[in-house]
Amino acid sequence: MITIEQLKHSSDLIKKTRPAYQPILDFYSQVFIAQEQSRQDIVLPPVVIDQDLLKIKQTNKMPLIDQSEFLIDSKAAGQLFDNICDLAVDFAPKLSANAKFLKKIDLAHSYHLNTLFSVILNNQSSTLHDLSRLWNIPEHELIFFGYSAIAPSIWICAEQLEAYLIDMPDPPKGYCPICGNYPDMAFLDKTGKRHLKCCFCDHEWETKRMGCAFCENNDNNMQHYFFNDQEKEYRVNLCDHCHNYIKLVDLRQMDRTFYPKLEQVTTLHLDMKARENGYTSYGVLSNDGSN
Repeated sequence: MITIEQLKHSSDLIKKTRPAYQPILDFYSQVFIAQEQSRQDIVLPPVVIDQDLLKIKQTNKMPLIDQSEFLIDSKAAGQLFDNICDLAVDFAPKLSANAKFLKKIDLAHSYHLNTLFSVILNNQSSTLHDLSRLWNIPEHELIFFGYSAIAPSIWICAEQLEAYLIDMPDPPKGYCPICGNYPDMAFLDKTGKRHLKCCFCDHEWETKRMGCAFCENNDNNMQHYFFNDQEKEYRVNLCDHCHNYIKLVDLRQMDRTFYPKLEQVTTLHLDMKARENGYTSYGVLSNDGSN
C-alpha cells in the first residue's frame, strides 16, 4: 500500500522529468490523494460468496462477482464526490463548470448522486445517456466523477474478495478474476514477472510473460510493441489479432514508487500513438477530457 507521501513524491518526480504533464498531475495527484484518504475511512461488510457457487466459478474459471455486486459506502462516496468537484474547480478548467453544477445537484438532490453511482455499477448505458442529456454533461465526465467517488469502496471490496482466489487453479485469461473487467495496464515486477491491473476494481494478477493480455494470441507475427529510448520504463504492446494495445511499465527501470494511476495519466502520449496506428483498448473506462 502506497503512502500519501510516496504518492506525492512520485508525482513530483514525474513533473520534473515530464513538465508537460504538470497541469494534469496538479489535478490528478490531488484526486488520487483524496481517494486514498477516503479509503482509510470506509467500512464495508464483506461480499460473501456461497460455497457451492464458488466451486462452480472456480471450476469454470469465472470471475468471482459481477461489477454490480460491489458494495459502496454511500456516505464516504458522497463526500469524496464533493471533494473531487472542488478539486476540478481549482485545478481542471475544462471540468470546472460542470463540477460546480454537479455539486449543486448533489447538495439539492442527493438521490441523483446515488442514481449516478448505480448507473456506473450496473453499466446502464441508456440511463447514463439520459442523465447526460438531462444535465447537459458529457457521459465520459459523468463516469469520471461518479466512478472516482465510488472507486475506494470498490477497491476495498476487491481486496476482501482476494481471499476467494486462493484455491482458484489458474486465473481467468484476459479479464479480471474478481469482476471480469479488462486490464488497463500491465507491469513487470522486480523479478520480471508480468502482472495485469483491472480497469474497474484495481485488482492485480500475474499472467504469462508473452502473448496478448486480452485475446492471449501468441503468434509472434501478430505481437508487436513500441517504446521510446528516453522512457525506458514504458512499452506499449500491440496485438494484430484483436487490434488492442496495453501499456506496460517495467518496474526494474523505475526509480520511484509505482502508483499505476499516476503512470496511466502521464503516458497519454503513448495512448495517442497507439490509437493513431489503429489500435484500441478494451480496458478503458472513460476519458474525462480534463487535459
